[in-house]
Amino acid sequence: MTSDAAVTTPSSLARWKVLIGAIVVQLILGTVYGYSIFWQPLEQKLYPRDFISQSEQAKLIESGEAVPAGVEVISDSDAKKRHDERQAPLKYAFSVAILSFAVFMVYAGRVQDVKGPGFPALIGGVLLGAAFLIEGAILTFDLVKGTGANITLLIVTVGLLAGAGIGFAYVCPIAALVKWFPTAKGLVSGIAVAGFGFGAFIYSNKDLPIGGSLYLREHDIGSFFLVHGVVALLGVVIGALLLSNPPGTPPKAPAESEAGELLRKPGFYMLWAMFFSGALAGLTVIGVAKGFAGEQLVAAAGAVGPDVKKALMEKGALAVGSLAIFNAVGRVVWGVISDRIGRTPTFVAMFAFQALMMFVLPSLTTEGAIALGAGLVGFNFGGNFALFPSATADLFGAKSLGANYGLVFTSYGVAGVAGIYAANTAKDLTGSYAGAFAVCGILCVISCAVAIALHIWRARALPQAG
Repeated sequence: MTSDAAVTTPSSLARWKVLIGAIVVQLILGTVYGYSIFWQPLEQKLYPRDFISQSEQAKLIESGEAVPAGVEVISDSDAKKRHDERQAPLKYAFSVAILSFAVFMVYAGRVQDVKGPGFPALIGGVLLGAAFLIEGAILTFDLVKGTGANITLLIVTVGLLAGAGIGFAYVCPIAALVKWFPTAKGLVSGIAVAGFGFGAFIYSNKDLPIGGSLYLREHDIGSFFLVHGVVALLGVVIGALLLSNPPGTPPKAPAESEAGELLRKPGFYMLWAMFFSGALAGLTVIGVAKGFAGEQLVAAAGAVGPDVKKALMEKGALAVGSLAIFNAVGRVVWGVISDRIGRTPTFVAMFAFQALMMFVLPSLTTEGAIALGAGLVGFNFGGNFALFPSATADLFGAKSLGANYGLVFTSYGVAGVAGIYAANTAKDLTGSYAGAFAVCGILCVISCAVAIALHIWRARALPQAG
């Protein structure tokens, strides 16, 4: 009785300490959604400056300077295409980070069941901090020669290693909070995962004194990675030290895997496919948000000089920040809606809204409209993280939710790779991301139908659920 009471009525001070730790951890982890702010500075760092556009040449002539020897002068359109080609492989660091995040989260959930939330979160903080510190040192001190080798290491560090760190730490705050707040599980989970979304906003906002985008305007990318590595290491480790289970919570032995049974159910594949399309839409936009927004503004402005073009490209950071804020809000709002009207109608509404936004986004041409459009994409994307854990429990029970949701969550990792591939392919073939966005929109429309089919399957397979 004493043990049960300790779990269900924990001290107020102790559980608020855990909530603070959870928010700190999630804020740091959420910076992964702000990766798009450093593709341009990475390109400048890793590739030789062996060409300039005609607009840049005109500016040099106007200032009385000569084009540097060995530098090719090409048209503005060709220069843009070459920049796109150089940034394309860099973006796979983001997709690998998302895939690594999803894969390691499955294992981390089992570790925290046995060791408690603090231990795997500590591992996550060390891995995430080390990833950026290693890459920052490589870039700052030119430890690796050759563009190809540098790109490979970028994918290993900022991609694979950082993603593993996020995967280890992500599930821990949520698992701890639902034990400390047994009567408000949805609310505290929503607050925690909303912190993940706000982390990207802080990271990408060029006007915040602690924002990564502002720091990047004034410092080298290598220095930026070093600073972020230190902040990530300290932030997640400090947050992890605040995480704990309520007194009296017994360690849980790893449950016998039910993966084989789950994989034999059609409902799993329908849920997986829906999560894939929802994640694909959001991650495709997140991975290219700043560059896409800047290019839309430049295209709308017409023929402009290099200074104006650079300023317009910088304004693309507003779309990243907007997406991050709406992403955080959507996690709470869509969860509340699903409690009111049911899971299936909410899925249909969310996917239909996301499909609309994916079709509309390429037509937006003003800073405010693009920021709002990207924000609404983030709003719908955030809803995935409120709806799919609950839907997994609805379909397959709460007993093995951690393991089952981990398998469903692998769709998110696959979507991270597929999203960047689709964006890069569309860019290479058409010079625009519109084709990739359209594919995502079509898949979201299909998911509306899949959600209805899933509801029918559940009604037939689990008639006792009503």
